[in-house]
Amino acid sequence: MSILAFLAVLPAAVLLIVIYKLDNIEKEPVSLMAKVFGFGALSVISAVLMEMAGSAILSLFFRTENALYDVIMYFCVVGFSEEIGKFVALKLGTWKNREFNFSFDGIVYGACATLGFATVENIMYCFQYGLSVAITRAIMSVPGHCIFGVFMGIYYGMAKRCELSGDEEGKKKNFYKSLLIPILLHGTYDFCLSYQYDGIMLVFIVFEIAMVTAAIKRVLKMSKTDSPLAPEMQMAVGSEGMYQQAPMMGQMQTPVMGQPQAPVMNQQPVTPVAPMQQVPVQQPVTPVQQAPVQQTPVVPVQQAPVQQTPVAPAPAAPVQEPVVTQTPEPGIYNPNPVFTPESIENK
Repeated sequence: MSILAFLAVLPAAVLLIVIYKLDNIEKEPVSLMAKVFGFGALSVISAVLMEMAGSAILSLFFRTENALYDVIMYFCVVGFSEEIGKFVALKLGTWKNREFNFSFDGIVYGACATLGFATVENIMYCFQYGLSVAITRAIMSVPGHCIFGVFMGIYYGMAKRCELSGDEEGKKKNFYKSLLIPILLHGTYDFCLSYQYDGIMLVFIVFEIAMVTAAIKRVLKMSKTDSPLAPEMQMAVGSEGMYQQAPMMGQMQTPVMGQPQAPVMNQQPVTPVAPMQQVPVQQPVTPVQQAPVQQTPVVPVQQAPVQQTPVAPAPAAPVQEPVVTQTPEPGIYNPNPVFTPESIENK
């Protein structure tokens, strides 16, 4: 009995230790990891209830089990029921926690949630079917759950990064991916194992190799290139661990935050040298006397009165009356008059 329990718990413990070791920059608190692990273990209850309800509903539409029944069962019922429970456990335990602040943290906590579920499921199967099932599940099922959690954690971390940068659309898309991709992987895994045909088993082997290889590559890459999720932290932390990237060769790199590390110059560790103590030189300081500022009163400017000269109207031009010339009537005019004014006066 104790051997079966040990074998049921051992695979999850080994995988958790490996992932914990790959978290290079900032180790996650064990208490928070245990909390998420416990939430994942409790999600078995919701998964069992949802699978029972889904199976009952499918029996109303399918009298016999066929390929379509298996597709719906393994993808929409089993895969969805188990992965949605893990996702809820992951989000409840970490989304608003300050420790969830680096991209690799999503992988760590995603693995905790899925391995918590896998451990309880493995214990149930081992005590029900014996040692042979315990060994088989230790090799295949538990690592499979861990891989589902890795992909869930990758996109879960991307969703958190989008939220911190104000990208709501990116947050929604990565949330969907963090749930949809594990469901598809889980459904394909269970569907292939449910058939014993040679062609299906060949597809399963290729699928298993591709899934494991992709998960290992992503984990190793993100372990080496781990970075903060918040934009302001990304500007403060350089690519060389917790040190700023030196812009020029020979410039000393100084720690910014996190764990203390040795200083680096030209990508090589340098033995720190104690700084020289500077002795302050005391010199008499002569106070500077400021000259008094003379304020000159401002004399208002008087405006000169404006003299207005009246303009005389222009004299009107005299009107010349026309000269009327009287022309004598013909026959009356005498050019040599007998009587003149002078002759009349003499008389």
